[in-house]
Amino acid sequence: MIKIAICDDNPEELQTLTGLFNKYKESKPTPLQLYSFQNGFSLLDAIDCGERFDIAILDILMPGENGIDIARDIRKSQPDMEIIFLTSTPEYAVDSYEVNARNYLLKPVSENKFSAAIDRVLEQLNKKEDAGFIIYNNSRQYTRILFSQLVYGEAMLKTVNLYMANNTIISSVMTFTELLKLVDSCPDFIHPHRSYVVNMNFIQYVDKNEICLVDGRKIPLSRNNYARISKQFLDFACSISFEQ
Repeated sequence: MIKIAICDDNPEELQTLTGLFNKYKESKPTPLQLYSFQNGFSLLDAIDCGERFDIAILDILMPGENGIDIARDIRKSQPDMEIIFLTSTPEYAVDSYEVNARNYLLKPVSENKFSAAIDRVLEQLNKKEDAGFIIYNNSRQYTRILFSQLVYGEAMLKTVNLYMANNTIISSVMTFTELLKLVDSCPDFIHPHRSYVVNMNFIQYVDKNEICLVDGRKIPLSRNNYARISKQFLDFACSISFEQ
């Protein structure tokens, strides 16, 4: 079941989006469940109470915290959630890079544009679900690692520690070079330091000395690598599709 949260403070807009969703749902075999919220605070309350959504569709121009602020809060607890922004003006496009939004839809949203945006996000979710690799861990067990759940890997002497999105750490019997080969097939990963690989989906920002993750953790960044890594991250952010 794919859970989708739609958040818009305008009841008429929310009703319109719900109608678009219901039409979309009728034509798809994938089980989908919609949850509607009229403000960002109620959505965050639901997340704080343990609700998990696969996709959030957020109106940017809302009273109190706007959609960008709500997305920043979401990223702290659910950094892998797919986010689509809705707005009547394109001026927030650059801000949406920061929270790695998947799409940016201008109102009024047509049925075709809405369906295309959901299609792309579901395709991305399917890739995340399937893509990964198998490691042999220090407990002498084989473990499947999904790219979508791997935040970063760190070389530690003769092992590699894998830091997962659920806050677990898996120690693997492999060399760092072997890890680099495993993640090489996934363009979401960067190599900012001789001892680290990082999933760009979990990055909040990059500066000249470090990479800050959405949960506040810091990854060292070599000054010699800053230009390359900052360009890779910018290209990654700019690969988001924007619907006009």
